[in-house]
Amino acid sequence: MGREAKGQKDPLEAVATLPPIEARAHEPPPATGWPAAQRADEPASDVAAGSPPDSPSSPAPRWFDATAPDAAPAGVARSRRLWSIPLLVAALVLVATARSVAVRALLPLALVAAAAALLARGRRRLLPPAQASRRGLSLDGDQLVLQGEGGAARHVLLATRERFGVTLLATPRRDRVVALLSSSAGMSSIGASFDGPSRRTFAALLDRASVVGSDEIGLEAIGPDGEPISLDPAALAALLDELTARSPGCVDRFLVTDARGAALSLDGVELRAGGRVFDLTAPLEWRAFVFQEALGQAIAVYQGTWVRQGTSEIVLVCLLPAMTPALDGPSASLGSLDRGALRDLRLMQGSPESPPPADQRVAIDRLLMVPIRSALDKAPRPAAQAPRARA
Repeated sequence: MGREAKGQKDPLEAVATLPPIEARAHEPPPATGWPAAQRADEPASDVAAGSPPDSPSSPAPRWFDATAPDAAPAGVARSRRLWSIPLLVAALVLVATARSVAVRALLPLALVAAAAALLARGRRRLLPPAQASRRGLSLDGDQLVLQGEGGAARHVLLATRERFGVTLLATPRRDRVVALLSSSAGMSSIGASFDGPSRRTFAALLDRASVVGSDEIGLEAIGPDGEPISLDPAALAALLDELTARSPGCVDRFLVTDARGAALSLDGVELRAGGRVFDLTAPLEWRAFVFQEALGQAIAVYQGTWVRQGTSEIVLVCLLPAMTPALDGPSASLGSLDRGALRDLRLMQGSPESPPPADQRVAIDRLLMVPIRSALDKAPRPAAQAPRARA
């Protein structure tokens, strides 16, 4: 959010803060990544409240392997295999047609060695280290736990018997998705990378994600152990299915607190911020804008979202992120983005205005600004309000 300069107070005062994530004792997950038997001493989830843990309605424990940070996507591994084929064909052609003994012997050997190196490198990057399979997420009973490598410390990310939220964020090209988990245990993030085929396979999941700038640090999904929490697309989709089965409205909800300890939450039809409640089913006014303020010897640029409903009026503020997506190449253009991405990119933009009054400001994490604006954009507006953002 910007650092405080010496002798000058940060205009945002502080970003939204959350309680620290607890480290609780938990039994190690199974070595493989698929359903196991429910433990008799594990409390049932809120979906099966009142049912004995071993009843058929109790969710079965699940294990989701985290992918190695340097694992190559499937498309990259396939590309390496394809490139090795011409090298092998060229080696065979040289053996059959070359007149020089040296060329017929040495050059084919060099080509075969290059093909073998490509295949070996692709296999090494695709397969995680021996201990990496022990790092992953365990959804057992009512807890989602991050299990470190080799039986390292476990971190509770979520308790499903409590209210929790799952906010989906994506890059403009939908090649990276992060699920922000928020609850009384704190906020954490889980990411996944998508190539072309997986984007088509999981198009419905990607369509639910709000687009944010590609330069956002939060998209790295760093876990409480300091390492990224990254799943493959199928595992992330399966985890989201499990969470939405236990709390159907979780993907339209986030639950955090601001620097003053007040609730900052979005729950489908209601936005709570700055001690005020806004009904998203009733007409309200809102607009996006940008402003700048001096911060010591520097100038900080902020984005704001002004919201008013009846006598309640606030301004949500955070630092201004990059306004345009990272293009794939010189010939790439905004026209190749999907309609949802174009809508969200337009929701990011606002006209310059004077700084808002300090007593109306509520500092938020900038990753939450687009989901909030998207919810406000769907709410009814008074007749005098400008039309909604469209792709």
